Amino acid sequence: MTQRTKRMLATAMMVLSLGLVAGCGAQEQIGYVDMQTLMTQSQKGHDAEAKIKAKYEEISQRLAQAQQSQSAEEFAQTQMKAKQEFDIYQQAMGKEFRTFVDSNLNALAKEKGMTAVMEKGAVMSGGTDLTNELLEKMGKVKTDDGQKADGNAQKQADGNGQSGNADNAQK
Repeated sequence: MTQRTKRMLATAMMVLSLGLVAGCGAQEQIGYVDMQTLMTQSQKGHDAEAKIKAKYEEISQRLAQAQQSQSAEEFAQTQMKAKQEFDIYQQAMGKEFRTFVDSNLNALAKEKGMTAVMEKGAVMSGGTDLTNELLEKMGKVKTDDGQKADGNAQKQADGNGQSGNADNAQK
């Protein structure tokens, strides 16, 4: 092969390589979800919150009984154990909810051709909001008459000042 043929072949390979590399930079599809909305408006989130509140009430009742029959030192230990029990339970419910969200989110992301999905606060601008579609896939909170609750009614119900926080277990 002549020197000129080698150069032309090398140039053709570079142009072809650049074309392939340029084609690999396909448009990234980034989605995001609002986890707070999923927690407050999904049936699974609503159920998890109800279980956490029930556990809090159970522990509060046990502590009230223990306070009457224990010394201050014993009660302090009982309180600490109760807080640990509540924290573990709350973490388990959170993990169960997150696993449910992740499995539904992975299916939705694949269906929509998303390259990545983040939580709403992590996205500065752009992206596709998948929250409502994921909420439909997960199942919205149902009211007593079996109808799906609208977002505003649920937000008002959730904003009644009660929280399933571990901090409340100390009160």
